[in-house]
Amino acid sequence: MSEPTLESLRAEGAQHLDPVRFRYLEVLDERLLLQPPAVRQVLERRLQAALADYAGRVQATAPRARVAAAVAKNPSPLQQLNRELSARTRPGADSVLAGAGASVSDLQSVRRFSEVWSKISAEKQLAQALTRGPENAGPLNSHRLMLRSLALMRSLSPDYLRHFLVQMDSLLWLERAAVRPARAPLKQGRAGRGAKA
Repeated sequence: MSEPTLESLRAEGAQHLDPVRFRYLEVLDERLLLQPPAVRQVLERRLQAALADYAGRVQATAPRARVAAAVAKNPSPLQQLNRELSARTRPGADSVLAGAGASVSDLQSVRRFSEVWSKISAEKQLAQALTRGPENAGPLNSHRLMLRSLALMRSLSPDYLRHFLVQMDSLLWLERAAVRPARAPLKQGRAGRGAKA
């Protein structure tokens, strides 16, 4: 087997295996010509070693590429399912989802309804908060500042306000879930029996 060269590797399409490493080999080959003879010998040995290493990597990945090609021809059931699901979720595809009886356009209408409902809910929450705001609060009152920032958010970016309110609801729910009810104290009878035993 002859020593590999950049041209032989390029003819095999090996430059696609590791494009960055292959470009390094090309640059090293280009710079050889500009070096003095003593440096050129050292760099030529380094280039030949790097080319042999790269060719070995190409040889090692060739069987894997064949296996990948065979797998692509005969996909597994999971791959078939993934392809089918991705084909059905593409825009414009109006195929019926298996088992559900709902088309993609039905799912899109549910998504649109959810978005509209969340916008209405955000507007309702903000309106309630603004009506419950303090009447005679000073300009630096934290409640009043918060309400003013929410009103500005609504005027600048209603979508951001909606996302912000969803996040705040989630944080409040997590805070309430983290607070565990206090345990009821043990009854005297149980503690007394345990002490006698």
